[in-house]
Amino acid sequence: MSLGFPWSDTRPRRPLYRQFIGQLLIPLVIAFVLAAAGTVLIGYRVELAAQVSHREDLVRVFSHALVKPLWDCDSTASQGVVDALASLPTVAGAQLQDLCNNLSLKAGEVGSAQTETQQYSQRVIYVDQQGRQYTVGELTVTFHPASIANAALDMMWRYLVLFFVMLGVMMVGAILVFRRTISQPLARFQAAIRTGVGFGGDDLPRLDDEIRKHNDELGDVMRAYDELMVELASVIDRLRDNERVLMEIARLDPLTKLGNRLVLEEELSDAVARAERQQTIGCVMLIDLNRFKPINDTYGHAAGDAVLKETARRLLSSVRRSDTVVRLGGDEFVVIVENLHWPYEPQVLIDKLYRAISAPLEYDGHILEVGASIGAACFPADGTNSVTLLAHADHAMYANKKREQ
Repeated sequence: MSLGFPWSDTRPRRPLYRQFIGQLLIPLVIAFVLAAAGTVLIGYRVELAAQVSHREDLVRVFSHALVKPLWDCDSTASQGVVDALASLPTVAGAQLQDLCNNLSLKAGEVGSAQTETQQYSQRVIYVDQQGRQYTVGELTVTFHPASIANAALDMMWRYLVLFFVMLGVMMVGAILVFRRTISQPLARFQAAIRTGVGFGGDDLPRLDDEIRKHNDELGDVMRAYDELMVELASVIDRLRDNERVLMEIARLDPLTKLGNRLVLEEELSDAVARAERQQTIGCVMLIDLNRFKPINDTYGHAAGDAVLKETARRLLSSVRRSDTVVRLGGDEFVVIVENLHWPYEPQVLIDKLYRAISAPLEYDGHILEVGASIGAACFPADGTNSVTLLAHADHAMYANKKREQ
């Protein structure tokens, strides 16, 4: 006599994982298609915004570069800047209205309103030391038409290929994971049920043990994994924060908050490269404070620190925001300046820095005064690497110190 069950079914057996995959396939395909379309749309918006921002920044940078030559009525230098702008791959042409010489400087093909090109215009304004503004010209840049549509199509098929590959991998993975995490536990659960039914009530605890073991272990593992992931994410965040802080500490002088030798090496190398590429002149100035040690010995290190911080502030206020001021250590500072007019402007800047440093400083009821010995090396004339330039500036600085003594 065979053992029968009231829920016996003679229909073909359909494993649960096949039903799961069959019902999940269509939603997954729809989700991946929507994700691909959304990603392409977002990419299109981001690319378009980035292109507009890049063009505006480009026009702004070149307008700033034209302020000095237009104010000096140097049409040759202005034409050079316009030619450099027109040579960029994304630029079709550029036109500059030189109000000083009443000229229209052009380079490349300047589009019109009927063309598909895009134009950006910006006035070139000179601001004097009193804050008065003078319009010295207007720069109009014509850009090549943007190929955003082609970029979007290219991005579309790449994302679709990627998404469908991922879909295939996910489907295969889902089958394997489903069979391992659901089908096999269900098979063991079914075997435990059949064992309990076949051997009577004495075997029922074996079924309870299987259920309890399955539920408790999966719950404990998932809870332990979740706690581990939370703790791991917290550790990673702390490590990233510590790394960021250490990087900032490694690049900054803790007293003056100026850059240190690492910043000097990077900025000087970049400045020399820009000077060679743009055929401009820059200088590195090595500054050593005079009469600093007596202040430390007489009034204490707190007074010396105050002098160093005030010197750093005065140096920063004496140069342009694009220039670099670093502290080498002790009472030595370095200033890197670019786009100078040889031979007059370097000496003017040296005199300015000397006056700024030599101004009296009041500290705790005392008037403190320091001097400075400044040595300059200009690039690329005096060298094209940081070692040579600093050695040249150091030699010039000590020569000036001897003359002052």
